[in-house]
Amino acid sequence: MSSGSSEQCSDDEGADLLPVVNDGDAVDNEEIRNIVQDYCTRSVGSTDTMVANNDYAETCRTTEEWDKEVDIDADYDAVIVEDEFSIPNDLMEGMCFTRKTDLQFALQGWAIKNNVQYIVIASNRTKFTIVCAKHDCPVYPCLWRLHSAQSKRLGGVWKISSIKNQHRCVSPILDSGHRQCNSQFISFYILPTIRKKMDLKPREIIGRMESKFNIKVSYMKAWDARRKAIKVVFGSWEESYRTLNLFMDAVASVMPGTVYRIQSTQTNRFQRLFWAFGPSITGWKYCRPVLSLDGTFLLGKYRGTLLTAIGMDANNGLYPLAFAVVESECTESWIWFLRQVNELLPVVTNRPNLCIISDRHAGLVRGCREIFPNVAHRHCLRHLRENFKKAIRQMGLGDVDFLCQKMYAAGNTDDRSFFNRCMEDMRRIKVDIHQWLVDRDVSRWSLINDGGFRFGVMTTNAAESFNGVLKRARGLPIQALITAIYYNIISMFMRRLEFIATEEQQNNNFFAPRVHTSLRKVEEEARRMPEPIRLNLNEFQVVDMSSRSYRVDILDGRRCKCSCEKPMLYHSPCSHVVCCLALLRRSHFEYVSPYYTTTNYKLTYSGEFHHIPNKDEWGEHNPISGIMPLLPPNYRRRSGRPRTNRYRNTMDEAQAGSSRLCGACHLAGHNKATCPTRFNRRN
Repeated sequence: MSSGSSEQCSDDEGADLLPVVNDGDAVDNEEIRNIVQDYCTRSVGSTDTMVANNDYAETCRTTEEWDKEVDIDADYDAVIVEDEFSIPNDLMEGMCFTRKTDLQFALQGWAIKNNVQYIVIASNRTKFTIVCAKHDCPVYPCLWRLHSAQSKRLGGVWKISSIKNQHRCVSPILDSGHRQCNSQFISFYILPTIRKKMDLKPREIIGRMESKFNIKVSYMKAWDARRKAIKVVFGSWEESYRTLNLFMDAVASVMPGTVYRIQSTQTNRFQRLFWAFGPSITGWKYCRPVLSLDGTFLLGKYRGTLLTAIGMDANNGLYPLAFAVVESECTESWIWFLRQVNELLPVVTNRPNLCIISDRHAGLVRGCREIFPNVAHRHCLRHLRENFKKAIRQMGLGDVDFLCQKMYAAGNTDDRSFFNRCMEDMRRIKVDIHQWLVDRDVSRWSLINDGGFRFGVMTTNAAESFNGVLKRARGLPIQALITAIYYNIISMFMRRLEFIATEEQQNNNFFAPRVHTSLRKVEEEARRMPEPIRLNLNEFQVVDMSSRSYRVDILDGRRCKCSCEKPMLYHSPCSHVVCCLALLRRSHFEYVSPYYTTTNYKLTYSGEFHHIPNKDEWGEHNPISGIMPLLPPNYRRRSGRPRTNRYRNTMDEAQAGSSRLCGACHLAGHNKATCPTRFNRRN
């Protein structure tokens, strides 16, 4: 099912053509491929770090918040790496450098370390001459001068030919705005670190410069230096877009089943990209029919958003299925993403009892209603909690955290009496709160009213957890980003296959480890219960340790029902069902969903990834066949400090209006100074 296509639409008015830079690509050589692979292997970590859960967790909405959040990344335990470029302590005539850039870096580092500054008076392909920045000082001029040239006799190396006079301008305090400490120097200095740590943050660069040179640099200069270093290591963003269609063709050709689609304008300007790797598509049919959809902002030169569709395997592990790079998390992009899932992934379209979990974004609500009308669309409980929090504040109620905890407990419980009690408590506090939750359709956000479509998954933490694994790979050019996702998935596949093989040798259980542990707990609860009362051939009465009575129906076709509703919600027998099956001398394993079995767990990761061909093995652009070079998108990042905000949808707290009231009339929408009653008060 290997396929790939490009879509063209009308070009945006006023779109200018950006120049194409041919200075490298993200997968142009094996060294860069190894850098990305090593990073992804370290990012995935153990299988325990990629497990979905229903816990509430705050998320970062902007790049600024992400950069300041120190808990997202592990603490950096060393300021200087072993293979940093060496900076000479002193300059001497006859010193040689392989390239001119090495010479320039050494001179800049030496000037910063020795508290001097210089200016360039001659620079071309064969010579490089600098003088002291204070050579024309009218009071106390410094006549220091250095000349270097490319030596043909030594094979083209650069050699310091002469150094005249000594510096006499050293000031006791280092200037925070050092002339030689520019973003180009910083980028050259951090190159070895970028190769090992692609998620290096600007604040870490600032700390390195202050530790090494006792000089403070601005955040924007550090960010720009990081961008330049990434360009040197992984190629330019423009070149990455230009050959994107050739790269995706190469990926699809070596991995059967891989699908992708590129949408571009009539002038071949990139707009959107959707892709899914073949092994991921093949394995998802053995996962639960649940997909979590979420988006995360990209951090590169051009603005954009990465949309993800993440499933869950038999052991509650995250399972990445499909991805898309779009302009933003808007209505049109989400509808386009869902349409590609519907058209290119029959394994999703033809899946019975499919459940999609997402926030209440307008594009997702509309897309699921129009494109997946027969799918159970459920809402993320964590996003609903944030919106509920905003609604409480607008109502002017106190103790917001208590009400939010009460609402989250009501949505996450599998006990109907507890759900009703929580809802009644909120109704007693304020009827509007209760009505607000009822208007959001309790079947879409509460577990007990779900009908069993969720398989117990209440949030989109699965998708957001995988987005967190990518970390600063989101700041790479698009081909490097795809390569990082590719190796992330490969590392995840290999680690889990090793984990499955170890479990088979040590335990050889019929179900995945976490499911097996849950079943053991259910069995222990069933042992403590009194013997059930058989009312007829299929119906039983079970009384638990708290003296609560339950009705259990053991039906044909390995189906069971219980008045506690847990077998329907989790697709696994509860302790009451296990107690009744024990009376009938039947195994309760037969009533557990096959999605939880070790066989499905192993088949999920049975697909094989293959080596992506090098660039010289790709095809060529052919205007006749319609394969044209792509131009970068129009949504380029604006100048200034990066402030790419996450799209504020209806599930997030928005700045739609102020909840403050007027001090005079106690109404919203104005303050005391602009109150309409101020004239009456004056009279």
